[in-house]
Amino acid sequence: MHVYLRDEPVELELREVDHEGLLPEEAELIPVAFYADGNDRPSFRALLPPETLAILEEALQTPVQLGLLAEEPEEATAEIHAMVGLSIPVDQLPEGISAEGEEEEHEHELEPWQSAPSADAWRGEGAEPEEAPRTVMLAFAPLVRLTRRFPDDFGEELADLLESALSGATKPSLEARVDRMLGGP
Repeated sequence: MHVYLRDEPVELELREVDHEGLLPEEAELIPVAFYADGNDRPSFRALLPPETLAILEEALQTPVQLGLLAEEPEEATAEIHAMVGLSIPVDQLPEGISAEGEEEEHEHELEPWQSAPSADAWRGEGAEPEEAPRTVMLAFAPLVRLTRRFPDDFGEELADLLESALSGATKPSLEARVDRMLGGP
């Protein structure tokens, strides 16, 4: 799994959209669109359960750090399927949410001889370890790139995909597939 984190925070606005034709009336998912930095075109679209929507509404009160999660396709011509997510420090997670494996850490304390070597072991004596905060990625919206722009650099591909989406230059997946089928841009 590849993870790309954007350095600069983004101001995201979440808006519910008309569900007609997207979902049956009894569906519990809510269709939403996310607008970045005041753009008039949506950057991301998603169908979300009410619980996730409540968490995102709370998190989006201030600018957020965004990232992408994606598996690199084996073929350079294959589509890229990614998930947009918020990077949230573990100590700032909303109540009721915990980082994966956090409960297990406390339940199953390891003996010193059972633990893996420290990630700082290679630094040697006297080196100051960097104190990066532990974060989790709350994935909330899919992104698909039909044709790769950087087939030799997956990291650059993910950065470009996220920046394209933030600028509002993306289309819903179905619309993009129809355009490609009809020979459009």
